[in-house]
Amino acid sequence: MGKKNGEDKRGLKLLFWNIEGLKKKDNLFWDYVKNFDFVGLTETWILGRDWNKLKDVLPKEFRWKLQGAKKEKCKGRAKDGIITGVKKDIKEIEEGAIEMEGMVERKLTVNKKNGESAKYIVEE
Repeated sequence: MGKKNGEDKRGLKLLFWNIEGLKKKDNLFWDYVKNFDFVGLTETWILGRDWNKLKDVLPKEFRWKLQGAKKEKCKGRAKDGIITGVKKDIKEIEEGAIEMEGMVERKLTVNKKNGESAKYIVEE
């Protein structure tokens, strides 16, 4: 962090993590996640139907998106799944962001002075 000529040069703190399941993560895990500006979690094993319950646990400082995991059979656990989070104080450009199975793209404005943007892509 630092300032040059009154301009904030903080930069973004990014976290990408293959977490091998999300349901059993505790408060220490979520406290650690809060230290970052952008979070990409893969192999969450979270099905779309579990999303509403999980949203209550996720840090409120973020805008979260889910690409749900898939179940190949009726029994057994789901596989895959991506969750991305962007701190609410960072401007996000929704237009043109791509999402397809196994990949999520989020576009952020990272330089307030000239409006430059950056893309962050999370893939399984």
